[in-house]
Amino acid sequence: MKNPQVLIAFWLVNSIIFYFAPFVFVGLVITGNARLAPFLASLISGFLLTVADTLTMPVFDALKIKLKDEWQWALVFLFVNVLGVWVLARYADLTGVGVANAWVAVMLGFILNLVQWLVWKLTAHNQKR
Repeated sequence: MKNPQVLIAFWLVNSIIFYFAPFVFVGLVITGNARLAPFLASLISGFLLTVADTLTMPVFDALKIKLKDEWQWALVFLFVNVLGVWVLARYADLTGVGVANAWVAVMLGFILNLVQWLVWKLTAHNQKR
């Protein structure tokens, strides 16, 4: 991402979703542990997922993989988000985020993907002005 405001917007949105996920998925998502408060765990996990999302397009460019349609990118980012949530949960001692099973990671990844797409649409629209 060339615009740092977009990067910060994605970080903020991801962190907010991680923070409120335990209230939506009661008993299935945990934010925070003995080392990290829920707020800090949300910030760290939101940042790490933002980094993964930000590196996706440059990796595809480096591998010379061309995706033309928006829905193709949506599927790629859905995969990155689901995998990202799963990896963050596997390292729950460090990230402070835990999920009960893979289906919860898929649901949370889908929600993250949807909200990220909305933020991307809003920020892309503002950049054209």
